[in-house]
Amino acid sequence: MLTESLAALAAAGGTAVVSAAGTELWETFRSRVATLLGRGNDATERITLERLDRTAAELEPAAADDASAWASRFSDALEEASPEEQERLAAQLQELVDRINSLQPAADSGGIAIAGTGGVAVNGPNRVEARDGGFAANVQHFGSPSENPTVPGRPPA
Repeated sequence: MLTESLAALAAAGGTAVVSAAGTELWETFRSRVATLLGRGNDATERITLERLDRTAAELEPAAADDASAWASRFSDALEEASPEEQERLAAQLQELVDRINSLQPAADSGGIAIAGTGGVAVNGPNRVEARDGGFAANVQHFGSPSENPTVPGRPPA
């Protein structure tokens, strides 16, 4: 099972694939993703390049399903890696995500946020507030659920 930070990084990688498609960085980005996910296996690298090309050809402006699919591929690669390789892959993926994010508009000027079916995506600060006797909750799921989740109104165990 991946740590929360690695699961979040994999999700960011999926979003980066969707964001990179159609930009001037696409060719370099797709090659680096294929190398990262191929992990020295030429057949896996070739299949990844084909999948990336299909993703780029089929993308529509809010392709959350494609982002989720790529997030799963990144998660699988990270989860299958040895601890040393996982650290190297995570650093490479973070570099790719940072590069793509540097090209995106700032959150204040309408940056991109993508969520899957039933999800909510926020690009920038997220404030959840209850008013007039209402209830508010903000739950973030990265990887497996907490073993000791808190219960509203009760102090953490």
